[in-house]
Amino acid sequence: MKKFGNHDALRLADHIKPGSVVTWGQGSGEALTLLEKLIEERADIGGLEAFVGLSLSGALQVKHTDFIKPYSYGALGTNQRLKQADVLSLYPCNYSAVCGHIRSGRFAVDTVFVQVSPPGPDGSHSLGYCSDFQPVSMNRASLVIAEINHNVPWTYMDAPLDESRIDYVVETDHPIPDIPAKTPSPGETQIAANVGDLVPEGATLQYGIGALPGAIVKALSGHRNLGLHTGIISEDIIGLVQSGALNNSRKAVYPGLSIGTFCIGGKKLQQFLHCNESFQLHPASSTHSPANLSLLNNLVAINSALEVDLFGQVNAEQIGDNYLGAIGGQVDFMHAAATGEHGLAIIALPAISGSGQSRIVAKLNGPYVTTGRSDVDIVVTEFGVADLRGRSSHQRGLLLCDIAAPEYREKLKFDFLAQGF
Repeated sequence: MKKFGNHDALRLADHIKPGSVVTWGQGSGEALTLLEKLIEERADIGGLEAFVGLSLSGALQVKHTDFIKPYSYGALGTNQRLKQADVLSLYPCNYSAVCGHIRSGRFAVDTVFVQVSPPGPDGSHSLGYCSDFQPVSMNRASLVIAEINHNVPWTYMDAPLDESRIDYVVETDHPIPDIPAKTPSPGETQIAANVGDLVPEGATLQYGIGALPGAIVKALSGHRNLGLHTGIISEDIIGLVQSGALNNSRKAVYPGLSIGTFCIGGKKLQQFLHCNESFQLHPASSTHSPANLSLLNNLVAINSALEVDLFGQVNAEQIGDNYLGAIGGQVDFMHAAATGEHGLAIIALPAISGSGQSRIVAKLNGPYVTTGRSDVDIVVTEFGVADLRGRSSHQRGLLLCDIAAPEYREKLKFDFLAQGF
């Protein structure tokens, strides 16, 4: 492992071959110093590919795809701009499958940029904000370059970072990318209250990111003995711990520990996670594993969607020609919750879109079904709760009409019944 104290001393073009596939962490785990150097030296390196996850930084822009061809499992965060410009190739898969695709070589990886913490209590570094698919990528790649970022917390992982896999190291104090906090709307606050009433004491939670998931987490602060086994960890979870609601005491898997894959958050989350023995980051092959999720006998999966049709089918990916999301981990968690003992699979969404259209629809506007109707237990809007469990197709459709915005209900029922239901 060779250290370059000044990152300018490391010339990537001397080490990365043309045609290589480069990857890096996602969320707050992007190795931005190295990514910016890659962008700067892209013409010197020659054509290459990049496997990208959720980006908050927007560092990789459309103009950079002259030499960098990105592909991903979704168009998430600022990568939506790449997809809208038709320069991002999508490989649809469940998030639980990503590590396996990398391990098998179906998703080729030659070079990995990892953002790591300064040394922790035992003198080792950690992956800080992001475990996701980085450990398996490090094992698969022929070149691993790390940036030690002094703004990254030292976090516990399922296994120590294999520092022997790191070839070169640079140091940086690059600011951590984050998502500005948004105040939930009155409708989102009502949705959160509706969801909160459904979550039992002692449940193990999976949740998403954004104003609505944040409001839902806040609405659970009066609960007790909750657990956490999720993909993304956000700053919203801090209040849940401080309220006494989250202690992981009833988890069947990793009792006493909150488990996640990667993090989104700034200084507040950094300070909270640093050397916090109650939180661990695991690779997606662990957090989203069907085998592990099947052992959680009280999993409540809370996810959102762009729209839900009257059969209970979920579109979380595309509206019209605009691809806005991913399959991601929604299918992994929704299926596990819907089929698990004492589990609950919830889709929560506002009844009206930003453009004023109903998000409860007779027919999905996008070409894709993200989550099938059999893996949706309950749909929640600000207008109520549709419990679809044990209901016929006809009953499900009418229940979903009842939680649509009032001005759309009559038309939805007419369209639904016209289909023969």
